[in-house]
Amino acid sequence: MEVRMGFKKLSSEARIPTYGSDGAACMDLYTIEDYVLHPGDVKLLRTGIALDIPSGYEVQIRPRGSTIKSQMIILNSPGTVDEDYRGEIFVGVKNISDKDVVIEKEDRVAQMCLKEVIKMELFEVYTLSETSRGSGCLGSTGR
Repeated sequence: MEVRMGFKKLSSEARIPTYGSDGAACMDLYTIEDYVLHPGDVKLLRTGIALDIPSGYEVQIRPRGSTIKSQMIILNSPGTVDEDYRGEIFVGVKNISDKDVVIEKEDRVAQMCLKEVIKMELFEVYTLSETSRGSGCLGSTGR
């Protein structure tokens, strides 16, 4: 299935997101600036693009498989870009190593995928259905 989605370059430096292979589920996002992240640094990386997300969808920002090699993590992952947001797409990162991480302009820094949104309708109840787990908290299944 393919869904058409418009995008706008907000900078002449912006690169169009691309799929890394024919079977890739997500498109790679590229940064438009050079960065040096010192140990513990948190930064918002600029992509220079904005999206025209179709109604009924969200874009999720996720780490690339190779992101962990740099000892950098993508914060708020997966991050949601709502259908009504039209600003620049940023990628929040943190250096979790004890060395500087260098990010160069046009590096692939994250990936994005389009997901259908199913809206919830909540209604208050006075009892919840019974399950074998019940209200067992984190780790209560023994795994």
